[in-house]
Amino acid sequence: MRAIRFAAALSLAALATACAAAPAPTEQELAMIDDATTTLLPATPAERALAEQQDLLTQAKFWAAEYEKNPNEYEAALRYSRVLRSIGSGARSAEVSAQALSMKPGDVELTIIFAQAMLDQGKAQDAAMALARAEVAGQGDWRMLSVIGVTMDSLDQHASAQGYYLRALEFSPDNPKILSNLGLSYALEGKPGLAEQTLRQAIALPGADSRVTQNLMMVLGLQGKFEEISAVAGSDMPKALVDSNRDYFRAMLNPTRSWDTLRGTSD
Repeated sequence: MRAIRFAAALSLAALATACAAAPAPTEQELAMIDDATTTLLPATPAERALAEQQDLLTQAKFWAAEYEKNPNEYEAALRYSRVLRSIGSGARSAEVSAQALSMKPGDVELTIIFAQAMLDQGKAQDAAMALARAEVAGQGDWRMLSVIGVTMDSLDQHASAQGYYLRALEFSPDNPKILSNLGLSYALEGKPGLAEQTLRQAIALPGADSRVTQNLMMVLGLQGKFEEISAVAGSDMPKALVDSNRDYFRAMLNPTRSWDTLRGTSD
């Protein structure tokens, strides 16, 4: 027994000596440890605010790094999935937002991004299922109502879609994006006159972008109003380009009535 205790004591003494003999880390090694620790920490609020002011690709790189640090963080997942869709990575945006939704079911912001990403991929049914789970929470959010409208139009439920657009306008009156979607819904339902009226209302409002103009030009083309297309295009679109597209507009007189062809203002 004494021999065993003696051997154990020798082992402990040897371990203590080895620990005592281990060299202290150098300044370079300490700096590397500090850098590694800093890399794992999330960016400060100021750094994140600055990143949001950069171009989309810079934002995507920044939020990708933040997301890698902690995929479970809500803000990182939200902003990363949003910018992914903005740069055309809809599939990846859907993956990130779906994972975040598994931890925060029914979240309005994440649901909107996920539904839009699904619509971009032609998966309206998946978008509808997600939106149904968040509709109550987002019933006062015009963006949610508008995206539901887009989804209903994608499922050929135009009357229902128009109801959602009209509700969205109650929360955001004279919103050119909502009016543009409403106009396209009328076009899909076979009401080009009402579609034109609605899109003309949208194009006259502040904030109407080039997509609203293009949508009105398309609806005019569907009605054979080719001379009016040039007037609507104005200086925003070169006359040569408008002229070169006349054949396209004429071809649209017998449209496939595909929402994927007409939509583009669901943001």
